[in-house]
Amino acid sequence: MSRSRRRRGLMAALTAVLTAMAIPGFWLSAPAGHAAHPGPTAHRSADTGPAVRHDTSPTLRSMAAAHGRRPGHGDKSKKEQGRKVARLPHPPASGKRDPVVQSGSRPTPFAPATGVSFEGIGAGNYAVTKVPPDPTAAVGSSQIVETVNTAFAVYGKTGSTILAPTDTNILWSGLGGPCETTNDGDAKARWDTLANRWVITQIANVHSPSGPYYACVAVSSGEDATGGYHRYAFQYADVADYPKLAVWPDAYYVTYNVFNPAGSFLYAEACALNRTAMLAGGAATQQCFTTPSSYGGLLGADLDGQTPPPSGEPELLVGLGTTSTTLAYWKFHVDWDTPASSSFTGPSTLTVAPYTTACGGSGACVPQGETTQQLDALSDRLMYRLAYRNYGEHESLVVNHTVAAGSQAGVRWYELRLSDGNPTVHQQGTYAPDATHRWVGSIAEDKAGNIALGYSQSSSSAHPSIRYTGRLAGDTSGLMTQGEGTAITGGGSQTGSHRWGDYTSMAVDPEDDCTFWYTNEYIPSNGTYNWHTRLSSFTLPNCASA
Repeated sequence: MSRSRRRRGLMAALTAVLTAMAIPGFWLSAPAGHAAHPGPTAHRSADTGPAVRHDTSPTLRSMAAAHGRRPGHGDKSKKEQGRKVARLPHPPASGKRDPVVQSGSRPTPFAPATGVSFEGIGAGNYAVTKVPPDPTAAVGSSQIVETVNTAFAVYGKTGSTILAPTDTNILWSGLGGPCETTNDGDAKARWDTLANRWVITQIANVHSPSGPYYACVAVSSGEDATGGYHRYAFQYADVADYPKLAVWPDAYYVTYNVFNPAGSFLYAEACALNRTAMLAGGAATQQCFTTPSSYGGLLGADLDGQTPPPSGEPELLVGLGTTSTTLAYWKFHVDWDTPASSSFTGPSTLTVAPYTTACGGSGACVPQGETTQQLDALSDRLMYRLAYRNYGEHESLVVNHTVAAGSQAGVRWYELRLSDGNPTVHQQGTYAPDATHRWVGSIAEDKAGNIALGYSQSSSSAHPSIRYTGRLAGDTSGLMTQGEGTAITGGGSQTGSHRWGDYTSMAVDPEDDCTFWYTNEYIPSNGTYNWHTRLSSFTLPNCASA
């Protein structure tokens, strides 16, 4: 019997058992103002189970030194990184003008000034052989960890290099298996603000025609990103692609878009990893659920700041809805003592202003200067992260995605607030103040409730550049009021490939809980495999006194 048939049989049996036990998670009665789709809505995944490998590593700096960092090691062929972009389910065009477009911006004196700005991983210090880079960065007590698809580096907050760009699979040296032997990309780094630890992930063996496939997860044993790590390999029956990592008190949550080996999209999957066990370096399990095939690109609520959510609050996950006026959400309650009591409830729908995904959700439509090559807006999914903060009197989440704003791409952003555990739209807007294109945004809040939004910007007469904007808590709802700052202006356009970064990264410095760090890519001169990344900081007024 084939793996897929065995897997379907196992999942059917699990579903029957769980339904008979009346475990919550399969039907949802929506509260007032929210709608639920009828019928079974979530399935416990056969990927649920223990890590197939785990250990505690030597220091990362010693492993990197022993392997000579191997910058750009592996397949040197010039190609697009990993799997081709497969379009996810996304809503049809709204057929209406976006009613929350922000037209016009405040004068540049109101733009946040760039603080520290320095070069990250890129063609100047790493053997670039693939596109796109997909940069993220996490900020800790004294260090910054940046990742691109197949590499990571550690920096000081003034731009000093602590650990030069290194192939990501070096972190799993000695663990054995594909986490050590393959370097397949989609690396992520997060700082666990409650434990003062680093969490780094990467996928492995994704090019295998038959699997199994792996997620590689490493949790630092201390605050030094170049120290030792507790390392884990979790196994998947199908290709668990496009992972997005979120920190929550009861688990590390990772969401995936799952494909069969032939590249056909199956569903979204959400997995809870036993955070308590992993912080201690012990054996750890994961509990996973899947969505219907009409949803993809889920993001889990990702904690910023030192105040955790109320005790026992489930993880919230959000994705695009099935209509042009909705987002979809789920609640993931994990029970490590009694796994059968874990539940994944949803999808529920949250009504938002009408939107149309940019480029129709597929293809490339973002122009660049000096070339006819257009770039992919990747508008068929929410953009990383779903950043969460608990302000005491309210719980807030911010997230964004790329939409059509007239004839250009703009960034639709939301601030959601929880009411009786359910998200409501507190404010929303589409940032498209002029005729240029803005896309692949990332958004976060500081301790004062100010919001920062970073993104790529391009037009037919300008090279892609890295920009950002913001708003202050209490400003007019739905507007980015602080003008637009430029981290760096690109000197060239990407030729030969439509694959721009699949996501960017906005993080908040835990040292003051005010400083934003934004990470994105740019091109210094026309080309394909000469991308650079940039890390830039800025603050918004009045945070320090909050």
